[in-house]
Amino acid sequence: MELVFAYLDPGTGATLVQLALAGTAGVAAAAKLRMNKLKRRVAKEAAEEEQVAEGIEETAETVPTAE
Repeated sequence: MELVFAYLDPGTGATLVQLALAGTAGVAAAAKLRMNKLKRRVAKEAAEEEQVAEGIEETAETVPTAE
């Protein structure tokens, strides 16, 4: 069995740190985009529900009652 020793120069550490930082920034950016998309969807659904509720209230006001 032969032992193999790898040589890591000082620039390798800096490259690994840069890779880790870039990966973290990429994940954060992707998470932010997903969160904004989710917020827009929830806001849209809430607005649609509010419009439906307002329509029901308006319809209830215009329907004559048997008094």
